[in-house]
Amino acid sequence: MPEVELLQKTSDGRFADLASGNLKYEVIEDQKLVEKIADELSQEPIVSFDIEGTSLDPYDTKLLLVQVAVPGKAYLFDARHLDLKPLSGVLENEKILKLAQNAKFDYGMLKVKYGIEVKNIFDTMLAERILTTGLARENSLAAICRKYLGIELAKETRDTFVGHTRDFSKKQLDYAASDVLVLFPIYERQKTALEKEGLAKIADLEFKLISVVAEMELRGFLIDVEKWRKVIRDYQQKANEVAGKIQEELRPYFRHTQTDLFGNHADVVNLNSPSQVLDAFRKVGLDLPSTGEEILARYDHPLAKLLLEHRTYEKIITAFGENLIAKINPKTGRIHPDYMQIGADTGRFACSNPNLQQIPSDSLFRQCFVAPPGYKLVVADYSQIELRIAAELSQDPVFLKAFADDADLHIVTASQMYGVPPEAVTKQLRNTSKTINFGLLYGRGAKSIGVQIGASEEKARALLDKYFRTYRQVKRWLDNAARDAIRLGYSETLGGRKRFYQKLDPDDPGYERQIAYIERQGKNTPVQGTSADMTKLALIHIGKRIKEEGLEATPIHTVHDEIVVEAKEEKAEDIAKIVGEEMERAGKELLKQVPVKVDISVSDVWEH
Repeated sequence: MPEVELLQKTSDGRFADLASGNLKYEVIEDQKLVEKIADELSQEPIVSFDIEGTSLDPYDTKLLLVQVAVPGKAYLFDARHLDLKPLSGVLENEKILKLAQNAKFDYGMLKVKYGIEVKNIFDTMLAERILTTGLARENSLAAICRKYLGIELAKETRDTFVGHTRDFSKKQLDYAASDVLVLFPIYERQKTALEKEGLAKIADLEFKLISVVAEMELRGFLIDVEKWRKVIRDYQQKANEVAGKIQEELRPYFRHTQTDLFGNHADVVNLNSPSQVLDAFRKVGLDLPSTGEEILARYDHPLAKLLLEHRTYEKIITAFGENLIAKINPKTGRIHPDYMQIGADTGRFACSNPNLQQIPSDSLFRQCFVAPPGYKLVVADYSQIELRIAAELSQDPVFLKAFADDADLHIVTASQMYGVPPEAVTKQLRNTSKTINFGLLYGRGAKSIGVQIGASEEKARALLDKYFRTYRQVKRWLDNAARDAIRLGYSETLGGRKRFYQKLDPDDPGYERQIAYIERQGKNTPVQGTSADMTKLALIHIGKRIKEEGLEATPIHTVHDEIVVEAKEEKAEDIAKIVGEEMERAGKELLKQVPVKVDISVSDVWEH
């Protein structure tokens, strides 16, 4: 079999048993053996671990098995009948490397059940994500096994552990053993690949971050339910009012409209039906190609603006509303989102179940997220960090001087572009400059920026020309970043993270579109990705400092360049100082010439 030959050749036969299915493992059901085996394992330089439980919720699951392995043999501890705290001597030993697939999950389970905090982790899932960022690749253990070892795992067996109460079948035990035994040969191959690609440093960063993210998820975020419901009710009322205005604007164009028993007019159009909306808008002379938000934003017409406003309200109500309340864990009274460390190809986090990163920036919503009695929320974010990173990368003298002088770059830009002194820059001019500053870093062109600032494409292009005459080095750097992405096949951050691009085929009908996409990402990734690296470094530093000083505080949320820490009230100001110091330290590790600025607040609610 080719798959078996692959495994035997690449591992010199040391892992051939995996391919043949001859797994060596021991089921441990005797408490005395736990201490004995834990002592033996503590002498090993490397082990792998995994858990099997009845659910994915660490506060609700019942652990069934805890698997720990050395190369060639696995120990399956029956967690239903054993106290496995003695394994802390192995799992918390920083001198022993621990291999795991999606270690954040296992860390959380072991922390809640036994108080074990696993240290020195190599996560095969994260390693694979780092090696294939930007490419269409699977990161499941089954896919990784197929790629590196040429063997298939019976992943359907995993589902049999859900709600399991009986004795374990041989199939279940084989599955549990294979999950930890395959990690050793995978580790060897991934480690070699990471070193070859120059990605070992960024992998080390992601591995050190695992415990911080796991603790963040376990702690969760407290929400004031009644306050939240009031905000949603208010938004629903606003949505209804805007919908009513739209119906009234359209009503004269419809001959026959129905009324109810109380004389109230029925709606003349279903606002959730794009075809009905388009037909109705044509009656008033507004001929739209579609009702998409980007299309609506281009039209300076009252109905287009009203519909866009209505969509905004409805989207928030649908995405959150009571759905957010339903996510509160009944045992903790908190919301525990799932944070994916490398959720975007730039290296940024992604958040789900629920996605707290999409909570509207409106203070009405954020103030519903609160600190419990006796605690405060320390909220810190990097000021204009993406522009500071662009200054470091481009070495543009105007950018560099603005940040060296602690000036507002948006005001500096407006002053340069419109030929007015900084003190004469209006809010509108600053906002236009802000849109251009950020838009160019996201790879946007004149058409897209024109829509944002309410200008024609021609006028927007003239503004961009003037911008690039001011920031010539920024223009040069953006052009080079786009070309390098095409030439090298990847973009790189200041932290050493790489975003790879699919190989291009000139004969592909979508070739030009793919080129444009890569050029946009080539401009954006070094900036946004470096920002992600910086925030992650800061989280690691903050988590370590808090533990070293024995403080009662936990990072509980992050949104791009923002970090939220829940801190004991009497130490909140001290912790705020630590957060600021460690965020600045992370910034200095990546930006050598541009100063980093951190804005911090201490409050009872999530303020920005």
